[in-house]
Amino acid sequence: MILVFVGKSSGKTTNAVNVSTALAQRPVSKRVKRLRRVRLVNADPQGSTAEWAAQRGGLPLVDVVDHVAPTIHKDLPELLNGFDDLVIDAPAGTGRPMPIPDGRIQITRSAILAALAEDNGVVVVPMTPSPWDLWAGDDLIEVIEEAWMFDGAAPRARSRTVLLLNRVSPRAASGDPKRTPLIVRAARSRLAEAPLPLLHTVIHDRQDYVQAPVHGFGVTEYAPRSSAANEVRALTEELLTLAGENR
Repeated sequence: MILVFVGKSSGKTTNAVNVSTALAQRPVSKRVKRLRRVRLVNADPQGSTAEWAAQRGGLPLVDVVDHVAPTIHKDLPELLNGFDDLVIDAPAGTGRPMPIPDGRIQITRSAILAALAEDNGVVVVPMTPSPWDLWAGDDLIEVIEEAWMFDGAAPRARSRTVLLLNRVSPRAASGDPKRTPLIVRAARSRLAEAPLPLLHTVIHDRQDYVQAPVHGFGVTEYAPRSSAANEVRALTEELLTLAGENR
């Protein structure tokens, strides 16, 4: 699977790291029992993924490499060589309506094209239930829609570009809609009308997501029996299904 996390600053790195480690803890299939080989690509000049790797101190499970260049779609065979999954932490921002430095928009486009050119590629856009995030998301969706028109886009590219509701108050996990904050209900309503499908899995605002990277872990390593770990495993399962692996 080729997985790209894009967005402004809505937890894309946190989710990229956590899904990478969750994938690496899974067997390839029911018949092939070895664990999946996962490479995590830091494509963001900010370097948060690289910092997490340094904090990890060489622990096995996930291979982390830097590729801060707008050539990810061209270098895909080399990046994927020897690995079952490639997870890309793309740069923050879209370049609209104000320009951003470091050519980050070109890197983001390259990462999106890398995923959408493959049948097993998925682009994930994490968004918080904040009006600022929702408004910023409109610009990113424009960039993604441009990628859909790329001649090399694989079939079902539209259905494999998805929104993830992230950093939601744990109160929103309640079955009682009266206990769900108004802003969360508004966000779900807004995202339901977006041109991208909304994932069923919701990532909540939990301390385990904050503490795990401090120790260089993914949350499924740091607190494997926690609610946070269960959410990440559910997210990983849903993404594998989108990529066509759970049919």
